[in-house]
Amino acid sequence: MEEIKLLESMWKARSSRQTTLIVPQVNYDRLNSSLSNEHWAFHVPYGFRDALDIRYDQRVKDKKKYMVWTQGPILKFKEGDTLKSKDGKTSVQVSSANRMGWDTEKNEMYRGVVIYKKHNIVDGVYTKAGDYLTCQMEFLKLLIYGENSYRDVTE
Repeated sequence: MEEIKLLESMWKARSSRQTTLIVPQVNYDRLNSSLSNEHWAFHVPYGFRDALDIRYDQRVKDKKKYMVWTQGPILKFKEGDTLKSKDGKTSVQVSSANRMGWDTEKNEMYRGVVIYKKHNIVDGVYTKAGDYLTCQMEFLKLLIYGENSYRDVTE
């Protein structure tokens, strides 16, 4: 739950980006870029940096500029995002989503919405298991831990 606690710790007005990330590290090279999140339940590749609010930012220390990976609190999974579990038994695809954001009127974090389709995979055959509604943070928990508090929207 460390990843979730890190994001929640940034839930305040004008929160600054952190240099501690929800992934152990970001590796970039032309052939093998990675978020080093092999311990997550779903394979979430390097291309999902924006959805996880991970950026390569310029910082200044002692008047010297340097680049560092930073973490923000705003998750923004979007329509079409498709991810497969590491065990190869499940796939999820976002049907519709609203990103997270700071609600200035309520002075709290708006957690966003994610509606996704879940498929079970058996011998390479995808079978729809249902349509689900959750928030961005709970969707992230599904990707990390393989569990989620969601509502089946087909019921």
